[in-house]
Amino acid sequence: MGNQEIAGGMSIKMFALGKWLSLIFAFLALLTVIFVAIELLTLGSSFKTPRFDAQAQQTMIGNLPSQQSNVAQQKEQLRLSKDYGSRIISIISKYDIQNVKMNQIITLMQQMPSEYRDNFISGWSEFVRDGIKYAQKNGVYQAQNTTTSNSIFGGSVTESTADILTRQYINAFSTAMDAAKLDARKDEVKRLSLLGFIVAAVIVFILAMVLPVLVQIEKNTRGLTRSAPSSSLAASPLRQPVVSAGSAQIHEALCPKCHAPVTPGDIFCGNCGADLR
Repeated sequence: MGNQEIAGGMSIKMFALGKWLSLIFAFLALLTVIFVAIELLTLGSSFKTPRFDAQAQQTMIGNLPSQQSNVAQQKEQLRLSKDYGSRIISIISKYDIQNVKMNQIITLMQQMPSEYRDNFISGWSEFVRDGIKYAQKNGVYQAQNTTTSNSIFGGSVTESTADILTRQYINAFSTAMDAAKLDARKDEVKRLSLLGFIVAAVIVFILAMVLPVLVQIEKNTRGLTRSAPSSSLAASPLRQPVVSAGSAQIHEALCPKCHAPVTPGDIFCGNCGADLR
């Protein structure tokens, strides 16, 4: 009976420990799901419209290539001219850009994804504006293209500040689009990994919540099995032996002086020597 009580006490303690551990694991799994969900929500496009900063000091890009367009490309160019032509002309006129023409900008916009086109136009205007302010502040602003004649090597043309800034912006915007495509692929891999973590965390959470219930059911089932009678002999009450009145009197005979057990018929007490007659 003592061993059964010890085993029962250990089972209760183990069940309580398992229950608390399950709750802790469930809480950690829930925190993991919340964290991964927040991380997924924060994933987005890493594209940023270039601003006039250190990128403005990069080497000027060459002339934009021109290529023969098919009928579909020509239709696309017409649509882009209709949608953005007035804004492009406005920027070219406002900053007196001379070497970059509207058809070159339209061709460039045709090659980029449609979601970047509005950013390109608005960013171009801001980039040139900030660049001109910077050049004027530092005394290096040049409003027009200038030609320097040289009798030996011929003349050289120095572009205006607005033209240099336009080329720098186009180069920076192309770099930003390439970086955004690379980051998009990285984000996709990261998103799949995070989804895998979510699935694993949910499985752990479910197991942590269900396992204590299964353990308790198993414990209750074993308890019922132990308490049920295994046979008709175990179910029948035990018969107590019948004790005769004589034997009870034998065990109840005591010495009147020292109260030690004595046998009926003794003359003297074997313990204290008292006379029993």
